[in-house]
Amino acid sequence: MSKPKASRRSGAILIVALVAVAIFTGLVATNIRWVLRHRQTVKSERDLIQVQLLCDAGCDRAAGRLSSDAGYTGEVWIDQQDPDTGVMTKVSIEILRDGDRAIANVQASLDGRSHQPTKIQRTRRVSFSE
Repeated sequence: MSKPKASRRSGAILIVALVAVAIFTGLVATNIRWVLRHRQTVKSERDLIQVQLLCDAGCDRAAGRLSSDAGYTGEVWIDQQDPDTGVMTKVSIEILRDGDRAIANVQASLDGRSHQPTKIQRTRRVSFSE
């Protein structure tokens, strides 16, 4: 005896549905991986921009302090940890004298991001005539 056509058709429909679900699941998993990778890249770029802006702000602070105080030798301007993220932010300024010029070495760093455990650091050297 042969099986009726209706039961063969329902089995074929089930297989087609399972293949469609498998393809859909694969596409969703690929999309989620891409979104997570993109998010990681955006966070890294944000951190890099933040360190560059901190370094610029340190240069501006050095210029302002040198214009108001001729004996300014530098400082650790920012040295704090964010209580929410645990990220250490540090900006240090060092002033070197060379005759009638003052040279500011400004170093800014971010340390301790969970998505990027390495330290991001930028240094700028700016010369001012006194």
